[in-house]
Amino acid sequence: MLIDDEHRPDVMPIEGDSIIRTPTLDRFINQGTYFRNAYTPSPACVPARQCFLTGNYLKKCGTRDWGTPLPSEVVSIPGHLSRYGYHPVAAGKMHFADGSDQIHGWYERIGRDIRGRNGYEPVDRPLHQAMTFHEEITLHKDGTGVWGILKEIANSRVGMSALMKQDKYTVDGALMYLDEFFVDATYDRPGEGPLLLAVSLNCPHYPFQCPEELFNYYMQRVKPRVRDLPENFDCADTSKIKVGEDVTYREAHRATAAYYGMIEWADTQFGRVISKLEALNVIDDFVIVFLSDHGEMLGEKGLWFKQHYFDSSVRVPFFISWPQKFNRGSTVIQENVSLVDLFPTLCEISEVPIPSGLDGRSLVPLMEGRSDGWSNEVYSELHFPGNRPSFMVKQDNMKYFRFEGRAWPEQLFDLDADPSENHNLIDNKAHFDDAKRLRAKVDDFMS
Repeated sequence: MLIDDEHRPDVMPIEGDSIIRTPTLDRFINQGTYFRNAYTPSPACVPARQCFLTGNYLKKCGTRDWGTPLPSEVVSIPGHLSRYGYHPVAAGKMHFADGSDQIHGWYERIGRDIRGRNGYEPVDRPLHQAMTFHEEITLHKDGTGVWGILKEIANSRVGMSALMKQDKYTVDGALMYLDEFFVDATYDRPGEGPLLLAVSLNCPHYPFQCPEELFNYYMQRVKPRVRDLPENFDCADTSKIKVGEDVTYREAHRATAAYYGMIEWADTQFGRVISKLEALNVIDDFVIVFLSDHGEMLGEKGLWFKQHYFDSSVRVPFFISWPQKFNRGSTVIQENVSLVDLFPTLCEISEVPIPSGLDGRSLVPLMEGRSDGWSNEVYSELHFPGNRPSFMVKQDNMKYFRFEGRAWPEQLFDLDADPSENHNLIDNKAHFDDAKRLRAKVDDFMS
């Protein structure tokens, strides 16, 4: 499993982007199954990851925000596959908040994203206890708080952020682990059983920084998205950014270039993992899965950041390369799928029973060309400050979303006729029945 963070779905050659360079991902897309309409169950890091690891939407996960740990009793992909002989190892970002359980079914974890409570309860409020990260974390447009969108855009530059250094640490550890698992030259005790390996990166999550060569390359090729907010739409102010007022055109240009550079850099890190599998002569034994947890608006519609239901934020790049069964070149699946479908899909690929009660559905029938009976609808939701609570459903070509307790307009789009989501149809009489049907689906999903 190759995972990155905040990767817009359209910044991929298969989506028609002729500027981005992702040779590692392209290689496996060209021999695998690409899901063009894959959606995250939540366009935010922590809840999205808990959903795809457990095969469930947030209600069954037991966590809806940054700070709530995933309950240990919820069955996960690594925990379930370990029951049937798999050796599950995670390198990098899992984002299990700060709960005492930082494993959730993985046998081993490699990297810097392991931060659990130490089990010692404080006596009153200790003299040296600072505010915790989750007490302090706020998102402000103006740059105050831990994260500020304006600050991130203005600070875009050549560099190697702390998160990128963590990613290098992650990949270095994954390569060392692969040597140990398959050879273990020192003790001649290689690992046993099939390996489930996740290599999960922070990139291209901000800070928007990348190596100078990549920054220079993309500065000469990309242009920032300079847009206004859509008509008949509103949201929290935190991610509304006007180029020329809130940030300069040059700052937006630099942020866009750095973002592209980070995606190419992440692809290079994935390439290091693939090269190691080839050097160990085991690449042909693996099924390769790639996904991102959510996208990034990157100036589209006058918005930056994630936490939106436009496709730039809620749709994700997702493919499965399974050459042992499908050796037919690239196949593109158009049906709507969710990242919660990953769990049952990996079970079917691995020939282990699918746990009962999962929200997700196996994608193997779609990969085999069988779409009969596929319920072509997916959901997404947010429970964060700003745009919370809010819900989205996409059924066939129609997408509907709304913000609870807000006076903001409901949104309805026909993505076949309007793939850029420019025309809100919520007040269009011709789509009265669509709006009524999809409202009811969200009501049922919430209940």
